[in-house]
This record gives sequence, structure tokens and C-alpha cells, in this order.
Amino acid sequence: MKLIYILRHADWDSNYGSLTDEGKEKCLKMKNALNKFDFVIASAFERNKMTASLLTGMESHIDQRAGVLMTTEDQEKKIMELRKIHPLGVAGAIFSLPELHEPVMEAGKRLLSLITETLQALPENGKALIVSHDGTMVAAEKIIKKELFSSLEKTYRELEGFTVDEKLNLEEFNSN
Repeated sequence: MKLIYILRHADWDSNYGSLTDEGKEKCLKMKNALNKFDFVIASAFERNKMTASLLTGMESHIDQRAGVLMTTEDQEKKIMELRKIHPLGVAGAIFSLPELHEPVMEAGKRLLSLITETLQALPENGKALIVSHDGTMVAAEKIIKKELFSSLEKTYRELEGFTVDEKLNLEEFNSN
């Protein structure tokens, strides 16, 4: 059965955009728990590319559909302020702003299109890794599960995520 792992990037330093030493160490430890992948895909952010490389030893294909939702400068400022106080971080901040429900849904649809396209391209029993972002991942999960976008009950922390098989069955993934 074909399987895709969709994981959030490892812990990163927002001042520099790269992974922290702790994030790098967690990737290397987790690498042993993951088997070989046929495809490795990441968003264009350095933290995502580095996470994918450390987890697999492979260079990732960059695909914007694994990226973040499109926001205005004002919306980005609101997200950055709210993420500091919201218990669910960035994803919680995004979902708490009604004007971002449509953009985050679009981001989820883009990630879902990447997932379905990758599933079609995988060989039988193939595996792929997509390194994405929590808000985009939660949105894709809500679409797959046919859930409403009006609230958020959870998010994905560093190196957490889910797997999706060729029938779009979703299962939580946590390496801990």
C-alpha cells in the first residue's frame, strides 16, 4: 500500500530561519525510525528543506503546495502576535482569525492536491515524505476528515504529523 508521511518541520530559530541544534538532533534520532522514501518533498523554507534532508539523507523536491497560507502583511502581524499567547501556537492564531478561514482552507486544498498527486506517482508499496507547516497540515487534515474550519482543537508540534494511504485513510504520526 502506498503511504505518505506529512510531518511538520523540526524546531527552528525564527531569528535565523534555520533549525536549532536540538531540532537537528531530533531529526537524526528520528531518521532511524523511518524507512527509506521514494520521494521527499518540502516547502521552500530552509527549516523544511533541512528537516527533510536530515530525516532522509536525501535532497528534497521543493513544492510550494507544502508551504504556508498566503497572508497580507497586516494578517501576518496579527498571527505573530497571537501565536505568542495562543495555546495552539501559529495554527491556533490562524484559526482564531475568521478572515483567515478561507486562505487556510485554500492552503489545505493545495497540500491535499500535492498528497493525491504524490500518491498517484508512487510505485506500489512506495513511501513519500512531505515536510510542511502546522496550519497547512491541520487544514488538509480537516478537508480529508470533512471537518468544519470554524474551530481548532489541536495542532502539530515539531516532527509530528500524519500518514495518508492511497484511500486517503489518515493516521496520526508521532515519533515519540
